[in-house]
Amino acid sequence: TGIQYRNLPDGRLEVTANIKNREDRRIQVQVNCVFKNEDGFSTGDETPWQTLILGENTTEAVTFTSMNNQAKKYTIRVRQAR
Repeated sequence: TGIQYRNLPDGRLEVTANIKNREDRRIQVQVNCVFKNEDGFSTGDETPWQTLILGENTTEAVTFTSMNNQAKKYTIRVRQAR
């Protein structure tokens, strides 16, 4: 439902995403973040998949931090957990 990002003092990028369950049932999803350079290409910095269990109509904030200061953009991926 919302994304905030900021540059840390050491130049790394920190991204916080609010993941919302709009279903009337509990769901399980996995989320990760791929950090990209200013041209939109991956820097090779990708977070591991995190499993979230979201109750009905709930929101959970997930924070990702890049490993280096090359990250300027990002893609947050969400997939159904199996």
